[in-house]
Amino acid sequence: MSLNGMTYPEQSTETVIKNSRPFFPDIELQAFKDIYRLPGEYEEAPLIYELKGALRHVNEELIDSVLILQSVIVAETLEAFQAELVDVYQRAVMSWARSSLIKFFETINRKAAAEIQGERGDVLVDEFKGSAYKAIDQLNSRIIKVAEQNGALPAGSKFANGFRASII
Repeated sequence: MSLNGMTYPEQSTETVIKNSRPFFPDIELQAFKDIYRLPGEYEEAPLIYELKGALRHVNEELIDSVLILQSVIVAETLEAFQAELVDVYQRAVMSWARSSLIKFFETINRKAAAEIQGERGDVLVDEFKGSAYKAIDQLNSRIIKVAEQNGALPAGSKFANGFRASII
């Protein structure tokens, strides 16, 4: 397994993960591999599986805000609403999927490297999930703010502004 995360041109793919919610953009598998420098030895099947799971998770986290927004303005897609948020959405999905791929780093033929990765696995999972939740919070905050400005929420009602409360 390539531990430097290099991808190889002959391993490029044109696969696009279709989003079940038309408001949100589709995710290109090759972009995921390039951005997160995934090892070239990864099979496509686990990558697709984890991306689909991440899409479902992120969509569920955002759907309430989107429905509130769509109740007051016409917003067919996230790109039409605010194009710069597409990258934030993709970061949320890809970070969540990447956190789930940590378990696939462990390999039989590289025992020492796998042991190190296994020791750091929980920390890495938390880091990627934290990054995903930051992006989700940023999206929720922006969407709720615009919805609030357009009268979707009663005056003076304050929600958590899209930010996640954490238990200490």
